[in-house]
Amino acid sequence: MMVSSMADLTVDLAALRHNYRELRGLAHPTTKFLAVVKADAYGHGLVPAARTLADAGADYLGVASLEEGLTLRQAKIAHPILLLMGILPQEGRAALAAGLEVAVYRLDVAQALEAAAAALGRTARLHLKVDTGMGRLGVLPQEVLPFLESFRGSPHVEFPGLISHLARADEEDKTYSEHQLQTFTEVLAAARARGWELPLSHLANSAATAELPATHLGMVRPGIMLYGSPPDAARPAPVSLRPVMSLVSQVVQLKRLPPGSPISYGGTYVTPDWCDLAVIPVGYCNGYSRLLSNRGEMLIQGRRAPIRGRVCMNLTMVEVTHIPGVAVGDAVVLLGSQGEDRLTGDDLAGWAQTISYEIYCALGSANPRRYVGV
Repeated sequence: MMVSSMADLTVDLAALRHNYRELRGLAHPTTKFLAVVKADAYGHGLVPAARTLADAGADYLGVASLEEGLTLRQAKIAHPILLLMGILPQEGRAALAAGLEVAVYRLDVAQALEAAAAALGRTARLHLKVDTGMGRLGVLPQEVLPFLESFRGSPHVEFPGLISHLARADEEDKTYSEHQLQTFTEVLAAARARGWELPLSHLANSAATAELPATHLGMVRPGIMLYGSPPDAARPAPVSLRPVMSLVSQVVQLKRLPPGSPISYGGTYVTPDWCDLAVIPVGYCNGYSRLLSNRGEMLIQGRRAPIRGRVCMNLTMVEVTHIPGVAVGDAVVLLGSQGEDRLTGDDLAGWAQTISYEIYCALGSANPRRYVGV
C-alpha cells in the first residue's frame, strides 16, 4: 500500500457521531448534553467537530475562548455555546453580540457583562463557576450566594446554572468526586432556597458521565470520550468507543546497519547486531513527541516496529529486522490500526508519559487534517 502524504492525519466524523450516541445514551433523555470542543476539538478540528456534534443532537457546545466561540459563529453554527474559560472584561460586548454564554468566576467580569448587556439591550447568560476542590478556576463555595445576590433583580443578567469541575473522576476510587459532588449539591441547594433556579447546573465530565450518574444534574459535558479515548487508560470505557484520529506515514528509506552503529542525535541507541532500519518522515514538528525516542512503536505490515534513537524534527527511525519484505513506500501507522493490531492515543501517551488529550492536541495542531465519514 502506497500513501500519498508524508503525514496523513485522518479524522473520522462517523466515529465521532458514534461516540456521541454512546455517551448520549448514558444520560437521562431530559438531561442536556454539552459537547466539549475546546482546544480545536482536542486537535480534531473545531468547526468540523462542532458541526458534526451539533447535527448529531448535542444541546450545547463548550469552547475555551472568545476566539473559538466567534469562529463557530462565523461558521454559521447557531447552537448555544459556552465559553468555559470565561472572558476578560473588555471582551464582554463581543461575546454577547455573538450570543455566547460565559462561565464567570470574577465579579468584575460579570459586572462588565451586565453593562455590555444593558448597552446592547440583551440578557447575559452566565454560568457561575464554583471551586469544589479542583483548586483551579472558580469562586469558593461560601462566595456563591454573595456573588449571585449582587445581581438580584438585574434585568440584564441570567444565571442558567452553577458549574464546577471534578479533579479525580477518572480514578476508580470515587471518594473525592463524591466529596466534590456533595459540596456542589449543598451550594446548589442553598442557592435554590434563595430563589435561584439554576436549572442547567453541571459538573459531569466524561468519566462522571460514564460512572457517576448522580453528577448528571441538568447537563453533562463529556470531552475526551467523544474522541475515542477512555478517561482512565488503565480501565476500558463502559461504552463502545471508536478512535476518531489516525496518523499514517510511509517508509522513505531503508538501510542495513552493522553492529555498533549509533542511531540519531546523541547516539542514544547503538545496534547490538545487524539492523534493518526504516526511516519515517515524521518528527516532533508533526507533534510526534521527542519523548517517544527509544520507547514508541509504529506499525508496518501489521507488525510493531520499535523506535531506535531519538525522534528528530522531521524524521524518526524504526527497526524492521524482524519484518521481512519491507519496502520504500510501505504505509506506516503511527496512530490507528493496521492488520490485526492498533496503536491508540493511550499507547502513545504511555510511552511519552502523558495523556491521550495531549497526544491528540499535538498531532492535530501540527498536521493537515483529512476528514472522512462526513
